Amino acid sequence: MLISRLSGLFSFSPFLGAVFFPTVVKVLVVVILSWILIPYAGVAISLSTPVGVIAWMIFLNFTIGMAIGLFATILFYAVQFAGRIYGYQIGFAVANVLDPQSQTQVPILGQLTYLIAAFLFVSINGPAILLMAVANSLRRIPLNSLSIGTGFVPTFWKEVGTIFSIGMQIGFPIIAFMITVTIVLGVMSRIMPQMNVFMVGMPLNVFVGLIMFAALIPIWFTVFGSMIESLSTKIAMLIGGM
Repeated sequence: MLISRLSGLFSFSPFLGAVFFPTVVKVLVVVILSWILIPYAGVAISLSTPVGVIAWMIFLNFTIGMAIGLFATILFYAVQFAGRIYGYQIGFAVANVLDPQSQTQVPILGQLTYLIAAFLFVSINGPAILLMAVANSLRRIPLNSLSIGTGFVPTFWKEVGTIFSIGMQIGFPIIAFMITVTIVLGVMSRIMPQMNVFMVGMPLNVFVGLIMFAALIPIWFTVFGSMIESLSTKIAMLIGGM
């Protein structure tokens, strides 16, 4: 049962669930962590338990681990959405790269912001936060539970709704600045009609946008760090509703 809960976490969580980790390594890590977390389990499942009941327990424990992993992944989706906004404003809307975790094409700046968030996630022990969340969930929801509450659903969907709001909050500075650049170019085109705004505007947007992108990285470190640090509190609220 403990293996199934950790399997749900490792299947859907950021970084831990990345496809670039070999499956054999994931299985080995899950088995080792299950052995380490045995003292937190506190319950034993009788061998006489019906097979159908055991299968249901395995499903519930996998669902709990999956919910914790997906809840943490929402943060990274918000960060990647902010990167998409940057890319659209600068002019990199069609510059896509392969995301090794989701195996899909994503905007290049969206992938860069995702990697920055992943670096911070590992730097401030984000994986340890998720593993501690699983350990705490064992006290709240024993391994032999046959049902979980539905109080976590509003919390989960409320966090999903923050993807757009967080992305817009992070992306608003560059949106406002790029709009200002566009207005300036429009005014200059009226003052100097002979100037080719299209030829000047495209490289100018890229140049100014990349400078803004680099200038905002220290601010992102602060914002992303505070969001990751508050992740444990939010996951505790999620588990509390189960």
